[in-house]
Amino acid sequence: MAKRVCAEHGCPELTDTTRCPTHTRQADRARGKRAHGSGSDWQHTKLRRSYQRAMNAGKAFNCWRCGGPIDPNDWHLGHDDHDRTIYRGPEHPLCNLRAAGSKRKQTG
Repeated sequence: MAKRVCAEHGCPELTDTTRCPTHTRQADRARGKRAHGSGSDWQHTKLRRSYQRAMNAGKAFNCWRCGGPIDPNDWHLGHDDHDRTIYRGPEHPLCNLRAAGSKRKQTG
């Protein structure tokens, strides 16, 4: 993969990703920690870690939305569509994003 210039305006550093390490850290800090900045709380983090430990130990899970197998390296912890305090389990990132997009269309 060819190196490219950092996406941060004025930064000349070459990187394999979008931003250089310094600007990646700055963007992460600005976005906020997952437990606060994105609306996820400690319960979410604890439950997600529990599922990840089970996956790392070899337990297989299926997406609660579509029933397909979950890739232990690429998954989201899914909420109920009507009550975000209820967790339904692992789901495919695409299933999660489609559900969020569908909900936005309904309310928007």
